[in-house]
Amino acid sequence: NYKEFSAIYPNYLDSNKTAKLGRRIAVKDALPEPKIQDIHEALVSLNIRHAIQPHKGYSRDASSRWDNSGRVLVDLVGAVESGVMNMNSDGAFDLGEDIPDMDNIENYQNKENKKGGGMGKKQLLRQLAQTVRDLPSRQKRLEEKIKMLEEEKLKAVKAEKVATKTGGSSGGGGNRKKKGKKKK
Repeated sequence: NYKEFSAIYPNYLDSNKTAKLGRRIAVKDALPEPKIQDIHEALVSLNIRHAIQPHKGYSRDASSRWDNSGRVLVDLVGAVESGVMNMNSDGAFDLGEDIPDMDNIENYQNKENKKGGGMGKKQLLRQLAQTVRDLPSRQKRLEEKIKMLEEEKLKAVKAEKVATKTGGSSGGGGNRKKKGKKKK
């Protein structure tokens, strides 16, 4: 029953997005332009049950509905069973040992950095981002994208050179008669 699953949108892991547009983890932990397929492959490698909904868009970011649509529904209980997340004895997902006081926030942050981050959905997102970053299919896709962008730049440079060789004007010459009514 996937109605009890938790949704993960690519925006949650995207380092190009702001927190307002949906990024849920720190920029240093996030990665640029994650795709639904990347998240799927990472969840398969982590052995976490999930369902892909390719035509769902993230409501806060209209551009992601067109450019990077879809979401993955994740079984958080399955993530606990596989050891990626922890759960308290009361059934709530463990968000760390304690909630910090504002007076001791620096000590709490140092402790969090030493133990590798808090538990819960954010830990799962960090783990997904790390796993997606190392996927061979993602690396291949990014290399192809870089190669395609370089080819487009070369084509633009060649087109600019051709345009300057032919005179650069698209008017077709200056000795043409003007069309229209003759003035008396």
